[in-house]
Amino acid sequence: METANQVSVAAGVDGCVTDEQIPRRRTVFDFVRWMMLALWLFVMAVAVSIGSYSTQLRDLESELDRGGVTSVTVTPGMPAEAEGATTQSVYWRSGWLNHRADVVMVTPGDDSWAWTSEDNMAVRTGYDIANQLAEKDPALLITRVPERMSGAEVYGFEVPSWLLGFTLAGAFGTFVVLVSGPQPWRATRWAWFWLMTTVIGAPLFLVLAGPTPPLRSPREQHRRLTGGRAFIIALVLQLLLQH
Repeated sequence: METANQVSVAAGVDGCVTDEQIPRRRTVFDFVRWMMLALWLFVMAVAVSIGSYSTQLRDLESELDRGGVTSVTVTPGMPAEAEGATTQSVYWRSGWLNHRADVVMVTPGDDSWAWTSEDNMAVRTGYDIANQLAEKDPALLITRVPERMSGAEVYGFEVPSWLLGFTLAGAFGTFVVLVSGPQPWRATRWAWFWLMTTVIGAPLFLVLAGPTPPLRSPREQHRRLTGGRAFIIALVLQLLLQH
């Protein structure tokens, strides 16, 4: 009996958790996990439906060349007598998503602004990006807004500030389930932690880390992704998503 206990403890230390340590029945943490999954789905749905995905001005210019965009919304530029630089935001819809691109407008002859910003923001010479877009497509409908739409950023989407509270609540609840809940399925706690550093990590954890109808439980529950391999996977995913 003592030998069996020692084997069970050793297996837990090595990360090879036995079948008895993997929860097969639903616990209160499973219900919390499903609630967090519903919350994440809500956040993503709001971000995609009303948020604006951060992209580059060249993407809009390519869409205009193809005739894929018929209207844009632009924040204020500079008056004709101004000197210096200002940042404008351009909003448009392409396909299922709203997009936003920021551009630095530099007045003619101002060589001090001959640079590209840290986040590769476009730099154009002129007073108002709207004028250049109108020259590119005279049929383009341009709507002016008094200022840039303020908000938070979630999954690369500019969203209303109130959605950030739901996002933080989802992140906190997911972390609590990871740390305090039963041993997760398919990957160790450290493995899920590294995977959660990617955009898709948290939703995957909430779906796959425990019993979720109608998904079946893994056949070989003692074989799980380890932290080291998950770290490499997360790193590769981050690099791919940046491009």
